[in-house]
Amino acid sequence: MRTQMKKVETRGDHETRRWSAEEIAREYVGFFRKRGHLEIAGSPLVVPENTTSFVIAGMQPLIPYLRSDVSPPAERLVDLQRCLRTDDVDAVGSNGRKLTSFHMLGNWSVGGYGRREAIRLALELLAVYGVDRERLWVTVFAGEPGLGLARDEEVIAEWRAADVPEERIVPLGMDDNFWTTGGPGPCGPNSELFVDRGEVLGCGRAECAPGCACERFLEIWNLVFIEFERHEDGHFSPLPLRSVDTGMGLERMAVVLQEAPSIFEIDLFWPALERLRALEGSGDGDEARAERARRVIVDHARAALLAGLAGVVPGNLGRASVLRRLIRRAARQGRALGIERPFLGELLEPLARAHGSLLPVDEQGRVAEVARMVTDEERRFARVLTAGLRALERIVAENGGDEIVPGERLFLLHAERGFPADLAAEVLAERGLAVDWSGYEQALAGHRAVSRVSAERRFRGRSESSHPLHPLSVESGEMPAN
Repeated sequence: MRTQMKKVETRGDHETRRWSAEEIAREYVGFFRKRGHLEIAGSPLVVPENTTSFVIAGMQPLIPYLRSDVSPPAERLVDLQRCLRTDDVDAVGSNGRKLTSFHMLGNWSVGGYGRREAIRLALELLAVYGVDRERLWVTVFAGEPGLGLARDEEVIAEWRAADVPEERIVPLGMDDNFWTTGGPGPCGPNSELFVDRGEVLGCGRAECAPGCACERFLEIWNLVFIEFERHEDGHFSPLPLRSVDTGMGLERMAVVLQEAPSIFEIDLFWPALERLRALEGSGDGDEARAERARRVIVDHARAALLAGLAGVVPGNLGRASVLRRLIRRAARQGRALGIERPFLGELLEPLARAHGSLLPVDEQGRVAEVARMVTDEERRFARVLTAGLRALERIVAENGGDEIVPGERLFLLHAERGFPADLAAEVLAERGLAVDWSGYEQALAGHRAVSRVSAERRFRGRSESSHPLHPLSVESGEMPAN
């Protein structure tokens, strides 16, 4: 186990620099500033008027510029943006690259340079970082004739001109190499840069290449060529300006430059991971299960820290419910490590310390407050968690070996004990069990129907008497109005 991040390692007759995450970010911004890009402040993680609970992509705050709705402060821009998204939160921990919250370094050209300069700048900066060109692969848009979208021959020609071998230029389809906001809005073909981390991390297949689900190829940078507007009916039209939007994942670049085994073992997470190991009790002996639990915990703890610093508190709606779910998921993973008490708040200080200047001074001063909030939420959930896990054990035992658990059992667990159905489903999935969600929906619909009838009866009863001490009011536990 490492005890600290080394700055320099000697390899044979040369030295390899270990870049900290702070240094990576500082170099990125400085590099593009020197090349005519105006540094702009990253957007707050929470923007009330956004359609998403949190900022989910580095380019999201710049959409008005890319659509020409608003004039940008300069044609060339650079920034560092915090992001948080949970669309595939269940995948966190299952591999060494997926995070819920992350920092996206971005440079943009709004109506200025195109593919050629974007590629030149990317390769120049990667050389500054010391990334070996022989390890670099790229993906390009293969086209989608059914939608009238052609193969991106222009970017293929530019990569060839930059001396990237043909065999390391991989065409992929819409899902991989055509960037959209997920709905109507600016979009366009993209070209992703991958670093080959070696066959030892691969799947062993001869055709293994970027796009494979194994750990060998790590995407570090995405160059998006914003050229179209996607409309509600699915058709595409050209934008007034052709722009370039790029995003380099800070944490992923740190994996490469720190030669970390996974994204959870870079300098931003390592102190929290060490603290977590010190808190562990005796788990169930399944080390693979324990490793996944550690990854989920440090990921969710960092996401909770950033959400809390953005002013979000746990609750039942919107972004508040996202934060609550993250805290509860992480708390449940603690049980797999033999941790039976609230512990998440203790990870926030080492996380904040490791982030250094990535968290401004005013935020560093609020970390203890956020830690108390997280601890309070975890403490409130502790009794529900203990009782719910025991009830799930009984449900599994009573299911008679059937791989499908009746959905009404999970509904009752939630209705009677407050144990979230999605969390129960995760626990069952780890045991190879699935949930009959149609049964859950039927039970939920039945519950709502009964509640509606009960409410209607109460309303009729209250309207039958104007006396403030009508028996129904007393019996229902309601206080008479003043």
